[in-house]
Amino acid sequence: MNKNITALKILFACICLCMAGVTIKTSLQSNLLQVLPRMLHDPWTVATFVDFYFNILILWSWVLYKENSFVRSFFWLVAFIGLGSIATSGYVFLQLSRLKPGDTLNQLWAKRI
Repeated sequence: MNKNITALKILFACICLCMAGVTIKTSLQSNLLQVLPRMLHDPWTVATFVDFYFNILILWSWVLYKENSFVRSFFWLVAFIGLGSIATSGYVFLQLSRLKPGDTLNQLWAKRI
């Protein structure tokens, strides 16, 4: 397997695990549903949410193209919204893992058949 693909798989696995750890740690320290109403009054919080959801739409457009099932694509949309970087890095890791020996990163972008 291509060394770049292996490095990317390690990177995205680390991102997924790191974000899962940060999310769990933060959830144990603070309840999002209690702090969110206060946060929504901050313009930077609103800008961050808008940025996040536009990024989700960009990512989902690739998933819609790549996947051959709308149901599977919709599942990923829900996962991206609910889990953020955990789901995003998990999706990219899975796509990298599906590459066959000898494949290049060009196949990562290709439509699934």
